Amino acid sequence: MKYRYLSSILFFLPVFLGSCQKDDLPEIKTPIAETTDLYGVVTDSEGNYMPGVVVSDGYSCAVTDGNGVWQLTANEFSYQVYVSIPADCRVTVKDGYPDFWKKIENGVSRYDFTLEKMSAPEDEFDLVCVADPQCQTASNVSRFTSETAVDLRAYAAGAEVPKYGVLLGDIGWNTANTDYTNAVFPLMKVALKEENVGMPMFFVIGNHDNKVIEVSTDNYTVAHDIAAQRNFEYAFGPVNYSFNRGEAHIVVMDNIVFPNHDDYYLGFRDDQVEWLRQDLESVSKDKMLILCVHIPIRANEGNNVDKVVDLIEQFAEVHVMSGHTHYAENNEYDGHYEHVHGAACGAWWRTVINADGTPNGYSVYRVDGASFSNWYYKSVGFDKDYQIRLYRGNLKYMDGYASQYEFYYKGDGDIIANIWNADSGWTVTVFEDGTETGKMEPYGSGATRRDAWASGYLLGVLGLSGTSYDKSNVSHLYHYTLKNPDASSVRVVATDSFGNTYEQTEFTPNTTAGFPEAIMPGSDTGE
Repeated sequence: MKYRYLSSILFFLPVFLGSCQKDDLPEIKTPIAETTDLYGVVTDSEGNYMPGVVVSDGYSCAVTDGNGVWQLTANEFSYQVYVSIPADCRVTVKDGYPDFWKKIENGVSRYDFTLEKMSAPEDEFDLVCVADPQCQTASNVSRFTSETAVDLRAYAAGAEVPKYGVLLGDIGWNTANTDYTNAVFPLMKVALKEENVGMPMFFVIGNHDNKVIEVSTDNYTVAHDIAAQRNFEYAFGPVNYSFNRGEAHIVVMDNIVFPNHDDYYLGFRDDQVEWLRQDLESVSKDKMLILCVHIPIRANEGNNVDKVVDLIEQFAEVHVMSGHTHYAENNEYDGHYEHVHGAACGAWWRTVINADGTPNGYSVYRVDGASFSNWYYKSVGFDKDYQIRLYRGNLKYMDGYASQYEFYYKGDGDIIANIWNADSGWTVTVFEDGTETGKMEPYGSGATRRDAWASGYLLGVLGLSGTSYDKSNVSHLYHYTLKNPDASSVRVVATDSFGNTYEQTEFTPNTTAGFPEAIMPGSDTGE
């Protein structure tokens, strides 16, 4: 192997070192291989060289040696280099965002990183997942800013542990014919700054965040896929990267193969699978692995999804965070758990609910060691204990409108609960006139699992149309037949897997008294 030794004087380049003078550059004490295109030194804020730090261009990974030196052979599509922030280093913020990546400049090969060491990794922290703001207009951004961002900032102000946000894609909202991202991204970059949401925010690319490039599926190449993501990368940073907090390794990946706006599909390119393999190579398998993507991966469906699942399921505990669907769903598989998040914009900013009845909101996960010690869905504008909407089965929703819907269980004594964050570990107890009378059961597989109130509101009251607003396979509906249909009081108590209890005693009416505020911006819809 041939090497070339490089002095700091030969590589004084202000474009990537800011105001540093050449004498300020860390000395490179490791020979640089002739095949190396990108390299640099990682030091701490006191100037000490940092070994064992992963640096990547999103296509391959390098680990710094004992001299803090990393080296990579660039990919033809390399656009940024970044450091995978170690667990014992702070997430430093620059211009309102995590400062862990640098754009590759023409003619520049050396990129140094300075990290701030902490006394120890964080034993506990909150990971806050926000899905699908999907802003197309300034009015959409205004609602996100005045509703979601305000709520996030209020949560953050009361948080007792460090907190980090991940936005799970569809920051913007492109259509097949119009690229709105150039107008919306700058506005959302302001709205999502740490000072406005109360925490440093990391980003996942969504299908609507891709640049509108019309290529037939037959003519699709990797170059088209890369070109479509460039606007997002320029605004928000890498699309395939990782960082570490406490005992968790958090991976962010683009899982959209994007020939064009209408023909995109779930999947990972071969080069992404190889990048992930290299990224995970130096991570202890007793860590918790959290994979953040846009489209739900579910049970190994999609291009190379099985290969990605095989890689992540090597870890002790695995959680997948996704969005895209505009409904909430918790899916448990043999080797991983997937959290599908309700959208921050709900039914595309038409109102304040998703199509499954889940309120606009986000999720908060308490990471304690290598597992979760708690998580909850936080509805925007409500207390965090708001987890249940309760209905009478014998009502039509919405009464008096052209489109009316009924619940599958519609007897006089039937009650239905929509518990948007529920999974198989929850129990739901019913009290009639103060006495426990039984447990609510999840809807059976043969039942039409529709939140009749949500469908009646969106299609009936607001007059919207299409399956996007009428979800008939909601996974978090429960039913029960009262022992006494005429009971003067009914109380439903839901207990989650962590022992938290949530109560509801009010039934949602099928009249205007139960309607949320309607907002009709007049934009197209679509996941």
